[in-house]
Amino acid sequence: MSDRYGIVYLGSKEKILDLIKYIFEREYKQKNFIDLFCGGLSVSSFALQKTKFNVYANDLNHFVIALYKELLNGGHEFKEVQYDWISREQFNNVRDFPEMFPDWYVGYVLNVWSFGCNQKDYLYAKDIEYHKMALHEAIVNNDFKHMNGCVEFDGFIPNERVTQMNYRINPRKRIDFMAHFKQLKNTVATEARAQHLERLEQLESLSQMEHLSAIKKNSSYKSRLTLSALDWEECYNGIPTDVLEQSFIYCDPPYQDAKKYLMGGNFDYDRFWQWFRDCPYSVYVSSYKAPEDIKPLNFGLKAQLLDNGKRGDNKPKKVVQENIYWNGKGTAEPMMIDILFGGE
Repeated sequence: MSDRYGIVYLGSKEKILDLIKYIFEREYKQKNFIDLFCGGLSVSSFALQKTKFNVYANDLNHFVIALYKELLNGGHEFKEVQYDWISREQFNNVRDFPEMFPDWYVGYVLNVWSFGCNQKDYLYAKDIEYHKMALHEAIVNNDFKHMNGCVEFDGFIPNERVTQMNYRINPRKRIDFMAHFKQLKNTVATEARAQHLERLEQLESLSQMEHLSAIKKNSSYKSRLTLSALDWEECYNGIPTDVLEQSFIYCDPPYQDAKKYLMGGNFDYDRFWQWFRDCPYSVYVSSYKAPEDIKPLNFGLKAQLLDNGKRGDNKPKKVVQENIYWNGKGTAEPMMIDILFGGE
């Protein structure tokens, strides 16, 4: 498996870490990295593991920050529930009454168990929810009673070697189990049943839960990490000047005209971009849209991201261009790619 960083999250920047690495290389003289919109902390996690920067990670979503802290501190409470199946009813209760649950648990349920990590809609459609649960119980607990009682799984004979594996010790069991399960699709008589089985081939909840284990790698870097759950401007204004003078800032604000996050839905883009212009320190922004007077760095390392649209729609999906914008401040060191492509 490739390296994983941070928490599964809507708008995660794992796909553009090559762009982030470019920023880190330009700013190697600095001591501190400030991630004002850290989201699922993929960029902050990448910085901790791949650089020597002190990292200041902030996000308005205090549930995600609480989850990150829980995992970073050993995840002792998380371990008590990480193998539990989360039903639609439980998800809705957590979403609608978050005050009834620990903040870290809200962050876990609303991210791992939501469709597209949108923190609003349950992960699985109603017509396949039971089947996903049956697969979950078979893999995690070697409990096949739900699969055995379901005609959709007729003809599936689990591989003995796989069933003897302990998922809690070896998460590889999920991959091996589902690879064996996929073979069932090739043996069924009707196309309709084959299509139904195809929808069951991915067990996203377990895959995303396994992703969280990568965060524990960061526990050894805790001395270089400062976490906060504030509005971006409040966070920036609270950082001491002597820290800012040895820092560069990365911003991944909510995208305009895109899916809305759980918090920060009324983001003031005009105020943000004016701050970007005026800030005396080096600021980078990851976005596909900016005011006309703000130009992206002109270099070859750009990323195309697919807009998945809304669930159930049949509209053509559009590809958007991820750009990096820089305010031209600070002491960034030009890289060869800047010289070749005019990146400054």
